[in-house]
Amino acid sequence: MTSFLLNQLYPKAVDGLPLLDTPERLAAPYLRRGASRGRGDAMIRRHIALASATGFVTGLGGWLTMPVTVPADLAGVALIQLHMAASCAVLAGHDLNDAKTRSTVVACLLKTDGDPNSEREETLSRATVKLAEKGVRSIVKSSIIWTAAAAGRRIGGRIARGVPFLGGAIGAISDAYNTRTVARHTLDTFFPIVEELVELDPHDTAVGS
Repeated sequence: MTSFLLNQLYPKAVDGLPLLDTPERLAAPYLRRGASRGRGDAMIRRHIALASATGFVTGLGGWLTMPVTVPADLAGVALIQLHMAASCAVLAGHDLNDAKTRSTVVACLLKTDGDPNSEREETLSRATVKLAEKGVRSIVKSSIIWTAAAAGRRIGGRIARGVPFLGGAIGAISDAYNTRTVARHTLDTFFPIVEELVELDPHDTAVGS
C-alpha cells in the first residue's frame, strides 16, 4: 500500500473500473449540477458499496486462502479507493493527467501529506486489519463448532457451513469502514470546509460591559 504501488494502480483506476466506468464519466452528471462537497458525498456511495462487496467476497476464504485473498482484497479495495479519490478530483475541477493531482489522489488513500513514516504506518495498519479479520473468523468458527458439538454433530455441521458468511460479513464491514474513512479524507482534501472568521470591530464592546 506504499505510494509506489498506488502509483502503479493509479492508471488502472483512471482507465475505469467495472460498475464504475471512468472517473470522468462517473463525475459528469454530478458536475453538471455544480461541484460541491454534498454531491461528492453522494457520488462516492457507490464506491463504499463496491468496497464492501469486495471485502465480503474475499473474506469468505479461511487461513489456507489468505496468501491469495489478502493481497487481492488490499489491491481491489485500493483500486476502488483510487477511483473514488480520482472522481472527487474531477468533480473539483482537477486534471487527472497532472502529476500533482495524481500525488494528491494517492495521498488521500495514505491519509498523509507524503510523510514516509506515515505511509508505512498506514500500510501496516491495513495489512494488520486483514490478518485480524482472519483471526477473528477462525476463533469464532472454532468456538461455534466446539459448542455445537455438545448438541450433536448434525447441528454442529449446519452451523459450521454458515461460518464462512461470517468471515464475509467481517470483511464487508471492515472494507466499507476503511473506504468511508478514506472518503472523508478525500472530501476534506478536495472540498475543504471553510470556517468563516468574523473579525470583531475594536470599537464594539462586549455584551453586558
